[in-house]
Parts: sequence; structure tokens; C-alpha cells
Amino acid sequence: MGALEGLLVVDLTQTQGEFAGRVLADLGAEVIAVEPLGGSARRSQGPFAADGTSLTWLTLNTNKQICTLTGDSEADRLHLLDLISSADVVIESFEPGSSGTGTLKDLGLVCEDLRVRNPGLVIATISAYGSTGPKSDWPATDLTVEAAGGLTGMQGGGDRAPLPVGDPQASFHAGVQAAADILIALNERHHSGSGQHLDVSAQAAVVWTLMNATGYTDAVGANPPGFCEQRAQGRQPPIPGMRPARLLQVADGYVVIGLHLPGIGERTMQGAMEWLQANHPELVDEQLISTDWRGWMDQVRSAALSIDVFNRGYDLLAQAFTQHRKLELLDLAIERSILIAPVLNVADLLEDPQLHARDFWRNVEGLRVPGPFARLTRTPITYTEAVKTLDPATVVRSSWPRPQQQAADRSRAFEGLKVADFAWVGVGPIMSKALADHGATVIHIESSSRLDVLRLLPPFKDAQAGLNRSQFFANFNTSKRGIEIDLQTEAGLAYAREIAAWADVIVESFTPGTMARFGLDFETLSKTRRDLVMLSTCMRGQTGPQRSYSGFGNQGAALSGLFAITGWPDRPPSGPWGAYTDFVAPRYGVSALAAALLNRQKTGLGQHIDLSQIEAGIHFTGPQVAHFSSTGTCAGAVGNRRSQNVPQGSFQTRGLERYIALEVRSDRDWRALCALLEDAALNSNWGLAERAANVDLIDDHLCAWTLLHDADDAEAQLVAEGIPAHRIMWPGDLRTDAQLAHRGFFVPLEHPEMGVMHYDGPVTHFSATPPVLDRPGPLLGQHSEEVAGWFKRG
Repeated sequence: MGALEGLLVVDLTQTQGEFAGRVLADLGAEVIAVEPLGGSARRSQGPFAADGTSLTWLTLNTNKQICTLTGDSEADRLHLLDLISSADVVIESFEPGSSGTGTLKDLGLVCEDLRVRNPGLVIATISAYGSTGPKSDWPATDLTVEAAGGLTGMQGGGDRAPLPVGDPQASFHAGVQAAADILIALNERHHSGSGQHLDVSAQAAVVWTLMNATGYTDAVGANPPGFCEQRAQGRQPPIPGMRPARLLQVADGYVVIGLHLPGIGERTMQGAMEWLQANHPELVDEQLISTDWRGWMDQVRSAALSIDVFNRGYDLLAQAFTQHRKLELLDLAIERSILIAPVLNVADLLEDPQLHARDFWRNVEGLRVPGPFARLTRTPITYTEAVKTLDPATVVRSSWPRPQQQAADRSRAFEGLKVADFAWVGVGPIMSKALADHGATVIHIESSSRLDVLRLLPPFKDAQAGLNRSQFFANFNTSKRGIEIDLQTEAGLAYAREIAAWADVIVESFTPGTMARFGLDFETLSKTRRDLVMLSTCMRGQTGPQRSYSGFGNQGAALSGLFAITGWPDRPPSGPWGAYTDFVAPRYGVSALAAALLNRQKTGLGQHIDLSQIEAGIHFTGPQVAHFSSTGTCAGAVGNRRSQNVPQGSFQTRGLERYIALEVRSDRDWRALCALLEDAALNSNWGLAERAANVDLIDDHLCAWTLLHDADDAEAQLVAEGIPAHRIMWPGDLRTDAQLAHRGFFVPLEHPEMGVMHYDGPVTHFSATPPVLDRPGPLLGQHSEEVAGWFKRG
């Protein structure tokens, strides 16, 4: 029995946002995916199974029921009206370039009228840029939206054009975010009795993948170092002269290694050098052995250690790694709790022992597909073995309980909810931030003896490092109260247990087993709190032989298959920007939390949620996993040519390091492009097959045209012709983007030490109960005295 059993969702999405319905279906809702005659447009998108089935369509529609419209518009309209009259949720999309017309309007249905008929209805509209604003009707694809959101500009080497992640991602991010926000709106409906309209922007969802990049504009008045006009210099290491220590070749592929982070990165170097001494003593000398690598960064900064010593140790480490297989080095990482992760491809994923130990994989239509994105103890996610079809004549009704009252004054969804946040760095804090921004009282628990890594990472205000000067930390922890507790003391543990007893929800990201040692695990706490909802997140999950593996989203991208598919086919993979899975997993985590809270409202019972960041991330490679299962084709890096459309990619324009992304979706787009270029070498009658055969010629002539124009001019001309295009945005460009400004995406807040800074705002506009960023992330221990007063401690 799923958490959302009885909830009825009508899914009208096409190529934007189908993941929303998929997540709700996984959580137990009855999701009716309505397709036109001939099927969803997504059915024509690869990769394809051996029988021609679109595996993107399959993975996005697993657990749904497919209902095909008759083709009679009035009959369709009446059938949908009947279905929607009982539904809890309607999800729609509109195709970019269609003048903002969504599926409902195409069928003569108006959101306001639907909510008059069904006042509790939550309607979510998912689109490339949002339903309103200067770009709302721009033609778009995932490729151009990823450029518009800044992700493409952060990826690739400085000597070639920027490139996207190797599988389309923008609509995936938008869809899972929409699912989380729909569930938040349903939590609010439980109190008010009323639904509302949600407007989801894929561009804004992509901006949330940029990690710390957006903070540089306010903090130092520039783009992140090593990007934009500095791309040819490459990404700048944290210490001048340091080797670019990220990707290392091994006997059977590559591993990513994290040596650049304060604290845990330094411990990684220490553990790796101890391993080198034990396994390759012929390579090390006395200086390398005697150096305390746990503090080597400070030693270099104080001139006590030469950076050349680090580089020599790194070079020898790289030499030794070539003699070992990547799974050997994964064992090393687990044994010593250091940041090393093998770069797994989809074939490796299907053989991964941790995933097999957790029984992760499922069979759908005879193919292997990713299993549960989270493990819920009371309401586990289950899978149907085939995509089901529904007779349009079938009468379907919601059985989800709804309050009868409709409150005149509505509050935010989680007003009154109490949350204890024991998480740190990215995934856990972003989830608890979502609860806080929607009104929950969140206590963020820190320790000065175990500092959050984000407090030690840039951008720092005015480039001056300090525990309370990192915009990275402040951005991920808005609307929370922050306190200090030393969990290594009995007094600290006693205080933590008081807070845990106070909380409705606990979020934690310790290594599995740590909370049990503290007496703060779900099994212990739930003995006296049957309604407790607790989420535990870590890299590999709470069970299995590799559960103690620790890392961040960079390692997550490597272990989930996303790193291997991103890069150039003639080079080692370069991987997604930054801690990529740190921005996939929270969207799933908020969905699971909000569903568990809805279920608690119905049953009075809480539950434990086990969120593996790797398993959540694998869902964003789901079509490629199914492709391998069907055809044996193992996806690799494809540069700027990741779909069957031709032409597509990033093209340099006039000006220093300015590029434009464009993608031709159809013969119509191609004819429009040929008319714009007026190039005799290009035949406007070429179909897709002819274009694919002449792709290099097309790219050369297209690049010759883009180099004659600046990025804004090229963008304007292409968009005017209905061709999906967007200049590739650098982080600093986002602050002046007209569409993000229209949506009020960047939110100014006064920070006690940094002053007024701009914070990444919500992806989704809620028509009735919007999220509110109350305050920046707290100073270290800022609210300790206030919160102590709540518990009469002093």
C-alpha cells in the first residue's frame, strides 16, 4: 500500500514534466496519463528498445495507467471534465513555442473553471520557462533550457564549446520538482480544503543545479574563477599551482577523487598516501611519509610545505592507481572513509554489488529499470511489471479523504510543523530548507567541532573567508534557526534527544549507524512516537555491504552513471558540474517526506525514509539503463550530440567566450534555419536521415554563421523563426535574465555579517500559498539562546 493510495492524478503532460506523474505513481497515487491518438510526443524520443519502444517514454510512464483520447474533441472534453471533477491533481504541460497554450486550454478547459467545479483541485503547469514572462512562449528543448539555466556553461573543457549532461536533464529536474511541490500543496489543502495552481519553470529548476556558482555575483562581483572569460585557463584549484586533482585513470577505467575540499579532502590525501606506502612502498620517500596530509593546505598557505610536494605525491598516486581496478579503489574509499568513487557506466550499474544487495533493480516490460528512489518503511514503493492501459469509458474516482472546510485565511503548507535538522552539506539541508521555506519551524543543529563543509567553501563575501561569510552555506539553509550542540558530550546528546522528542520530522545525513549510537535512530525514537517521520540520507543507503561509503554529489555522479555519459567521445569523461546528484536527490527526498506527512494525516502513523543519493541519481539515467538491458548498448560520452535531432549543440558566437545552444526538432525547424542562414551548401529539403549524414558539414556552416553574430542577436533571430535556441548563460548572466527577473527568482535578504545578498528562490510559483524565504542561513549558533529558551535550558 503506497503512501498516496486513493489519490487520483490526471497527467496531461507531453515532453515537459512527465516525471511528476511518475513520482506520484511510485508513491502510490492512481495516475491516469492521457495521450492523444498516435501517442505522446515522448514516444518518438530515443533511446529505443529492440522493438522500437521509446525507453524514455517507458521509464517516465512506469506505474501509470495510459488512457488514449478518442480524437473527438467534445467527447474528449466531457470525458476529461468528468475525470477531473473527482481528481485531486491535474498535471499539464505546454509545448514551448505554442504561445503559452497548455493542454487544458487546447481542450477548451480553463484552470479557474475547473477549480470552481472541484475546489480542492491542485493544478500544476510545467513548462520550459514558466507560464508567463518574456520567454514563456519561446521554443525550447531540454538542451536550450539547460543553457538558459546556466548548467551547460559550467561543463566541458576550456578549449571546446561548453556541453550538456549526456542525457536530457531539464525536464527531469522540472518534473521531480513539480511532484514535490504538488505534494506540498496537498499538505496545505489538508488544512484549508482548497487547491491552487502551481507554475513550474524548468529553467529555474536547472539554476538550482549550479551549486555555489550563483553566489559569486554578490560575494565578489564576478563569475566563478576558471569559467567564462577565463575558461581557457581551466578551473582554478583552491591553491595556486595545485594539480587539477579530480579524475584519475585506473586499470579498467576512471575514478574521481576529492582532494580539494578542506578537512575531508585533506583526510582523503592522508588516507591515499597511507595506502600508497602500504601497497607501493617503492614509490614513496621520507618526506611524503612524514608529511601530515590532514592539514597540508594550511601548511602550504603558511609556506611550511611546498605545493610541489603535494604535486609529487599526487603524481605518484596517479601512477599507482593505473595498476588497480576501480572496484578495488572503491573498497579503499570505504575502508578509510575517503573521497574516491569509480566512474560507473550503465553496464557497471547492473552488476553493482551494493545495488544487488539492496534489491534495487526492477523488471518492467521485460527490461531492467531503476527501482525505488527511496525506501519507506510503512508504505514502500512497488512496481507494475507492464505499463497498464485504461479504457477511456472506465469511471475513475478519487478515494483520498478531503476536509470539507475551505479556510478564508490560508497559511503556508507546513505552518506549525516542527523539524529537527541533523543534516549537513547539501542534500539534507536542501530538503529541510524546503520545509522551512513553506513555514515549518526548522532547528538546524551544528557543531563547531564538526563544521559543515559548506561554511569552509567559497564564495565568501568580499573574498574574505570566515565561518559566517560563505554564501554557499547561507543559500542552502534559508528560513532555519541554527544552534550549536556538541554531540560528543552527554549533555549535548541529552539536549539533542529533547529536540528529537519535540520534532514531528527529523532529517539526518550521518554515516549509517551513527544515529543509533546516539540513541537518535528511528527504531529507538518511534517506540514512543508512532507519528514520527524521519528521513535518513547518505550516498549508498542505510543497508548493504557499502552502506558506510561517504562522499558528495561529485562522487554521486560517478556512482550513478551520470559522470560516464558526460564529456567528449574522444576524451576521458568530464562529468556534470559540481556535486550534481546533490540537486537530484533533494527533489525526491522532499517528495517522499511530503507524501509521508500526507499519509500521517490519514493514518496517524509516521515512518522512516531511507534515501540513497546514488539510487535517486540513477533515475536520471533510467532510459540508458533500459537501453542497455534491451540492446546491450552501453551509453558513453557524446559531446554535444546527445539526441537524434540534427543539428544540435553549442556554437561559438562573436565575442569572448560567448556561445549559443540550439536544436532543430523537425523538418519545419530545419527549413526555417536554412532560410535564416541563406547558405547554398545546405539543402532545406533534407530530412533527418540526410541531415544526420551531413552533420559535420551542417555544424561547420552553422558555426560560420553564429561567429558573425553576437549571442543575443543570434538568439533573437533563431527564436523569431521558431527554432529552439538560447545563449549559454554564465552564472553572472542569470541575475540580469529577463525571465528569471519576471519570476522574482533571486530573493534579496539581509545577512547579519554579509549584508544584503541574493538567494536562489523557488522553482514553482504557488498561486495561494507561496514559499517565503524568511531569513538567510544562520550564523554558527545564531539561535542557540532563543531555542534553549524553548526547552528551558540556559
